[in-house]
Amino acid sequence: MTQRLLTLLCLSWLLLVLTTHATAAPADTHTAPEAQFRSGVTCLQNQDAACARLALNKIPSQSAYAKVLAGAIAVSEQDFDTAFSLLLPLHSSTTLHDEAAAILHSSLAIAYDNQADTLRALEQRTAAERFLQSDEQLHQHHTAIWHQLSTLPRDELVTIRGESPDTVVQGWIDLALAAKEQEGDALKNWPNFYPGHPAADGFSQELLTQRPTSPSGHNTTATTQTGTIAILLPFSVDMYYPVSDAIMQGFSAAQAQAGDHRELRIYASTDDPASINDLYQQIQADNVDMMLGPLTRDEISHLSQQSPPSFPVLALNQADDTADQQQNIYLYGQSLETEIAQIISTAQRLGMQSATIVAGNSPLSERMAQLFNVMWQDAGGHTITPPTPTEDENADSETSDAQPQANPNPADMIFLAANSEEASRIRPHLDTATPTFSISHIYSGMAQDPDNSALNAIRFLDMPWLLQPDAKQFSMFKEAASGLPPGEMQRWFALGADAYRILDHLNRNPEQALTFQGLTGKIEISTDGRIHRTLATGRFSTEGVILETMP
Repeated sequence: MTQRLLTLLCLSWLLLVLTTHATAAPADTHTAPEAQFRSGVTCLQNQDAACARLALNKIPSQSAYAKVLAGAIAVSEQDFDTAFSLLLPLHSSTTLHDEAAAILHSSLAIAYDNQADTLRALEQRTAAERFLQSDEQLHQHHTAIWHQLSTLPRDELVTIRGESPDTVVQGWIDLALAAKEQEGDALKNWPNFYPGHPAADGFSQELLTQRPTSPSGHNTTATTQTGTIAILLPFSVDMYYPVSDAIMQGFSAAQAQAGDHRELRIYASTDDPASINDLYQQIQADNVDMMLGPLTRDEISHLSQQSPPSFPVLALNQADDTADQQQNIYLYGQSLETEIAQIISTAQRLGMQSATIVAGNSPLSERMAQLFNVMWQDAGGHTITPPTPTEDENADSETSDAQPQANPNPADMIFLAANSEEASRIRPHLDTATPTFSISHIYSGMAQDPDNSALNAIRFLDMPWLLQPDAKQFSMFKEAASGLPPGEMQRWFALGADAYRILDHLNRNPEQALTFQGLTGKIEISTDGRIHRTLATGRFSTEGVILETMP
């Protein structure tokens, strides 16, 4: 019954689209097929399918306009199989005028509604929007999208949110999720995260004004935004000061975008992990709302030995043992294990079963290689040892890396455990015909770096912020991050920005799941507070670093 009601509502909306287009321009401004197409649309607007068929019979059967009109007729008669067979082949057509293209995608959306395929229907509606012109059409269109999404349960919204790489689609779903939060500023702040989204120009604000007010007369999304946020980072350690500063800049930028005016109070830890104990006692005494940090694993271990905090704590690393996560302490950071697990999943999805591991000579690269070896074999893969390496006689012993020789029995893939400098030295000695994968450490953060030329065709993982810095959804952070160098400091900035949104959510709705597209990737927070991050995929090419897939 519910599905039939939705179908009828969507058919009514399609008739509105047909109506607005049918009166958009005089018929004599079009060629014969277009004029007959418009006559058929007028018939459908009057709910006269027989009349529409007469117009259809006057259009050459091979014309795209004949197929679009026939598809619209099929939808009006709820013959959705016929609609799919006629319209799907035209999905990417660039020859239709705007009216026909809008009706094509709108008809497909209704057909997908009938299959209860919400995501495909939403994708078609966002495609149709490109061909709408008047404010009235756009508002009717946004209302139709909202009718589709607002009735879905949160779990279903979260599921389809994770299946779409399209930022417009993601924005609509996040808007629906934000509207379901009865407390907090999620709906109010949604435009800050999607400044170029079609709904950001007024529709989201219209939803905000329609939200019921509390008994006191204030909107339920309003907050006092008073209090204190503790920032526990190693500002007192020279090697960690730049990292701490970049995190702080990202966090404060996201806080400003959210309109949160709470005080950020810095508690600078030292190189003695035990200093965390005294700082933590001070933070508790200061009655803060929530806490960001600590940063290092040793500091997190010391913190976990203290009494559980009464406020949420977002630690920016993984603990040595995460099996028993302490109450109110949540873990989020740049983890080698997480990146390697994702690259293994990607490689195996592409059919890779065997791997050769090649590593640089730095301790971090060696650790990356060891982790990949263990995790690859745990996932069912097997490794092929490369031939005995040779050293470059002309290279400095402190900077030279082992140079693998050609292997007569190559593996399905190569995992290159190296930073950008090591990889540039190693890559020329590897078989370029063998797919090569790496993680974010291989990328310097400069898309047009000439030193990357040796790395062509290597696939790697990294944050969307580094792979697509000009994306509209990140535009509000560009100025705040402009003073930081490329690469690692930009990663820490992004981590800080997403940390604000995570921590603010955990403070407001600790038992509520959340998924959002952040600067660092797709962030998923479970109902028990476990945080999972999925990175974007990039590839080195002759044109520089390019984004392959968004999470």
